[in-house]
Amino acid sequence: SKETEVKQSRREEYDIGWKVETIPSNIEAAAKLACEVVPQGLCCLVLHGEDSVRIAPTFEPAGALNLEYLSIALQVRRVEGREPLFSLDPLIPKDDLIPEASMQMKRFEPEWLAGTSVGEVMFQADYHLKELSMGEYDQPVVGMKSCWDLARCEGFDKDWAAREWFVVRKAEMHVSEDAVLVPYLKMGVEAREQLNCAGRMEDAPLTRPDHPLVKYAEAFTHNFDLIAERKSVVNQLREVAKASIVAKFMVESSMQLSESWFSLDEQKHFACCLEVPQLWNDYCFSNIYVEDGTIVTAERNKANFRSVYGGVDFGIDRFRLAAPSRIATSVVAGRAALGRPSSTLMATSQAGLAAAPSRQFTRLAAPLSARATLTAPSRLAAPLSARAGLAAPLSA
Repeated sequence: SKETEVKQSRREEYDIGWKVETIPSNIEAAAKLACEVVPQGLCCLVLHGEDSVRIAPTFEPAGALNLEYLSIALQVRRVEGREPLFSLDPLIPKDDLIPEASMQMKRFEPEWLAGTSVGEVMFQADYHLKELSMGEYDQPVVGMKSCWDLARCEGFDKDWAAREWFVVRKAEMHVSEDAVLVPYLKMGVEAREQLNCAGRMEDAPLTRPDHPLVKYAEAFTHNFDLIAERKSVVNQLREVAKASIVAKFMVESSMQLSESWFSLDEQKHFACCLEVPQLWNDYCFSNIYVEDGTIVTAERNKANFRSVYGGVDFGIDRFRLAAPSRIATSVVAGRAALGRPSSTLMATSQAGLAAAPSRQFTRLAAPLSARATLTAPSRLAAPLSARAGLAAPLSA
């Protein structure tokens, strides 16, 4: 249809849509760290003695890390004392207090994440979440309903705006018997209704538990692991979260890293336009009345208008990771107990890191949560209300 063609042209114009070929390879990054053997591109980190860590090849996805994601997460953690953050905010024209309904503004924290592989994953995953929630694509799990379908079922037919964002609901650091660092996490999606307050979008004092976006977020969270296996971009976002967990652990363990660990992504930047259109915010439908096999009336109903904002706010800083727990596995037995069917965890030693107990990195004097007043437990700021705050299948 003409509408589909227009939307596709807009996606191409603004580089909207995940491309699996943009997933960073570990082979080149591992070579920079003197690790030459990388079977299937999988690498893990292995504790060596009491005060060092080394890269090792592995066949176990649970312990594997993307080294470029880890490098960027380490840069953010070292400089900013926090994790990467992304948000899609309403765009307010300079000469108008009313948000531009059809456009959104990308916001990265820190700003230099724009154009990096981590920034690209966060944007594409968040945008695809909003497309799925608003019914632009078929749902990834049978039985899931889009917000439009949920709104019709609940009779929630008024115009509304809301935000939804990715979060980490549980984060732990495990260490296997053969000293492999294995990050463990559970992810989900949260949602809040928003109101336009003097040209700024702010969280509503109370969000209905049966709000369509809240119900969709609950369904997405329930099926998150299955969706991550079917949606490559969601899977890669989970890999970014794993890298962020490991980066936090390494910094809190006072590891002294060579500069090569902070330059694994150099000269790999994507073209990044900071303004993108909303392609889902209006919906028209018609009621058709049939009598004796003949269409009597066909009236076109008023279009409903819905805006969705939000982003990626893992919230890893609320978890303590400095004291990892042991899990039952060994190189000889090749079995890993991770609360699910065990599998091989093989690792051999290569280039390493030295850990110095005296090394500490400077944290933000005022964390993001202290710079913005939120009604939600997450640190992701309500868009524009406080400008300062805020292993892989190949399907699209």
